[in-house]
This record gives sequence, C-alpha cells and structure tokens, in this order.
Amino acid sequence: MLKPSLGSIALWCALLPTLTVHITWPVAAATGALHWCNPYWSHCHSISATGREVPQFYIFKLLMLPSAALMLAYWTLMRRWLVSELRLPGRKISLIYWLGIIACVSLIMYTLTLGAVGDLYALPRRMGVVGYFAFTAFAHLLLLNVLAPQFNAATIYKAGYRFLYGVCSLLLLLGVTSALLGFVWPPYDNWDNAFEWWFAVLMVCQFAAVSLLYNKHPV
Repeated sequence: MLKPSLGSIALWCALLPTLTVHITWPVAAATGALHWCNPYWSHCHSISATGREVPQFYIFKLLMLPSAALMLAYWTLMRRWLVSELRLPGRKISLIYWLGIIACVSLIMYTLTLGAVGDLYALPRRMGVVGYFAFTAFAHLLLLNVLAPQFNAATIYKAGYRFLYGVCSLLLLLGVTSALLGFVWPPYDNWDNAFEWWFAVLMVCQFAAVSLLYNKHPV
C-alpha cells in the first residue's frame, strides 16, 4: 500500500483550503448572504464572512477541518523528512514541528467557532485565525533557515527553495505593509479584507513550494 508522501500532502494542504474559500464565497453571494464583489480588492468581504451562514457554513467546516488534518500530517512528515532523510540535527526541527502543530490546532479552533453566535466564541475565533496565520508563517521561515546551508548549494533544490524564499519574503513584506498602512492611512479599513485574502494565498503557496521542493528530492 502506497503511503502518502510529504510532497503530495503538501500539495493538498495548498489546494483544499483554496478550494474551500472559493466555493463558499460564490455560494454565500449566490444565496444573498453577501453582496457580489472582488474579494481580492477593496470594499469586499473577509474570508470568515464566506463561512458564517448556511449552507456555506457546513461547506466551510466540511472542507476546512480535513485541511487541518492534512496539515497535521504535513508537519509530522516534515519532521520525519528533515530528521530521517536529510539528517539535519538541532532543536530547530522540533520547534518547526511544534509551531506547525499549534497552527493546526488554531485552524481547528477557528473553524469550529466560525459562525457560532455569542461573545464567548469571539476570542477563540480571533485567536484561532491569528494563530494559524502567524505560526504557519513562522514555521516556514524557520524551515528556510534550517534548509539554507544545504539547499542553496544544491542545484536540484533551487526552484523549490527559491519559490519558498520568495513566498516567505512576500508574506513578511505584506505583513509589515499592512501594519504600517493600518496606522497611517485611514482608507486602509476598506482594504483590510483584501490584505487578508492576499495573505491567505501566500500562506497556501508555502505548502505548494514545499511540495515542489520535496518532489525534487531523489527519495
């Protein structure tokens, strides 16, 4: 029986969340829960808004919870790859793993509380979405640091490594830009949701980059 590889799991970690929000968004608009607009531009809706109402409420949870499960498998396979196959030593690998696990738990917490009514669910929902984005990004940044000595020198890895490096760099730039604009540019409130969608795209691109990176590895 074939066991799923890190490359295939990483690809699904990119595809399934992307598929989820691009199903719930038009469903929400078609049912009248949201107005039609371009979510990647100003004056539109947050990702969370696409999954709050029925029926997209159920679609979001039905697809996003398996996404979180895939990500749990991803970080487990990532640790095995780094330790058993690449034989990279150090505490950083354990830190990468646990940052990833916290990100997955955060995503589960966010998904379960999305659409729930009451102030009781607001804090864990907010903690969940912030935790997922932040810890996933930090884990991949640390992964870049761990892989840098080996992957910069190996031609076979360069496409995937450069892709991951570029995505992580754009994430940092987007995060800093968003924070600065929030302080100095009042119209930023109309763009806040668009930044969230851009950030989410770059986030899943990290998984796609790791898929490319791993599939270049001759094991």
